[in-house]
Amino acid sequence: MPLSASRKASTAASVKPLRPTKGIAPWLRHAVRTALHFTLDGAAVAASYYLAYRLRFHWEWLVRILPLSGDVPHWQHYQRMLQTLVPLWLAIFWYTSRLYTSPWMSLADRFLQISKGCALGAGASMVATYMYERLQYSRGAFIIVLPISVALVGVAQFLVLWFDRWMSRHEAAQPVLLVGGGLIAGEVTKRIASRHPGAGIYRMPDLPSACDLETLLRERPVSELILLNSSLPHDRVLDAAEVCESRDVAFKMVPDLLEIRLGEIQMDASLGLPSYRVQHTSLTKSNFLAKRLFDVFFSLLVLAAAALPWLLAAVLIKLDSRGPVLYKQKRYGFKGRVFEAYKFRTMVADAESRIEAVKDLNPHGGAFFKAKNDPRVTAVGRFLRRLSLDEFPQFINVLMGDMSVVGPRPLAVTTGEKEKLDADFGPTARKRMNILPGITGLWQVSGRSDVDSAQRFALDMFYIEHWSLGLDLEIILKTVPAMIMARGAY
Repeated sequence: MPLSASRKASTAASVKPLRPTKGIAPWLRHAVRTALHFTLDGAAVAASYYLAYRLRFHWEWLVRILPLSGDVPHWQHYQRMLQTLVPLWLAIFWYTSRLYTSPWMSLADRFLQISKGCALGAGASMVATYMYERLQYSRGAFIIVLPISVALVGVAQFLVLWFDRWMSRHEAAQPVLLVGGGLIAGEVTKRIASRHPGAGIYRMPDLPSACDLETLLRERPVSELILLNSSLPHDRVLDAAEVCESRDVAFKMVPDLLEIRLGEIQMDASLGLPSYRVQHTSLTKSNFLAKRLFDVFFSLLVLAAAALPWLLAAVLIKLDSRGPVLYKQKRYGFKGRVFEAYKFRTMVADAESRIEAVKDLNPHGGAFFKAKNDPRVTAVGRFLRRLSLDEFPQFINVLMGDMSVVGPRPLAVTTGEKEKLDADFGPTARKRMNILPGITGLWQVSGRSDVDSAQRFALDMFYIEHWSLGLDLEIILKTVPAMIMARGAY
């Protein structure tokens, strides 16, 4: 059926003439990137073994601490072994760490995957020394390989990705047709622009009929059509897919369920059919355990390193105002469980009983209360808040299992934050409690108290739905400059 006049006008306004750019073919960019990964990663692994060999057998300080049990072996003895170990490491990087099949992971996640792959590769080397003891390889040298390989493979990966970024700016990118709108359209557009900067993007609000689509693709060639509306009748979708196939255009469909479940959709192959499932916004047992182990280790380091600053803060709080050094407040934790959160006291002793008098000072409204010129804050408290030092005692809560280092901020029981959040966002608000609350989080490194209530909730949901150890590490690294710059801290 032909398009109406108004619809044609809408289509013409939203679809601008685009042409394929000249440059490196996409398949060639992918092939070059993969070949460089194999070459440089293999060289980095070989160099790691050579450096480990030199350190173990020719570094006098180490030889003095760990004396050799026999003669110094010749390097060729280890060099022959690399013919087996280098391909093994590359296979681990490919299949286990996904370093070559997932080029778009974040830098923090890539570092963790590199560390994982190097640990597995070094472990495989150690196993080989036990299986073939007659070859008399030094296990000490294989242990030294691990930290060296993480550094060298990391450099190799960075160099390849840097070159791939250069290639992306010279790629013969083909135009893409996006059909549909809403939040997911913006997300898809952003990802295409970051990965293929030269790719032109057509935008259409609705899927045209098969006849009109065929005319459109003939007049404006594209490499793929991405449909962002899965609620259309099946026959219209299948007709569009057949038109794309006849024009040699890739057809992809992103379910509009992602509008409200972005990050919770997981591909599912358990039925033997292409399907997807809604993943609950809570960590699996293995991920929860990994996050918990990291929390305990990191908290012990912080508590040990910050002992003297904590003592100084306690003295200043006592000298500045009457009341306890630590402030305890009931907060909602995992699955709504109430616990007592610890902080350095930054307000007068009766601050909580005076909250009704200052609620109008909240500049952003919404569920999260934070007043910029709160008269209840003490002089020392203002300094501690500015650098977020008042939050440090919460590392005790982390060790107790009530909190995590990174996560949504725990809601106070007595301030009405939870009730206001439920009123503003409905049942979705309960998802914030599907994970341990944290000391720092995405909104704390995105402007802290200058971020309004709706943005904080959106950032918390994004974190829960996209959690990874790499994301935690990235947030922690961004927390330090956020503390120093003190933007939005009050």
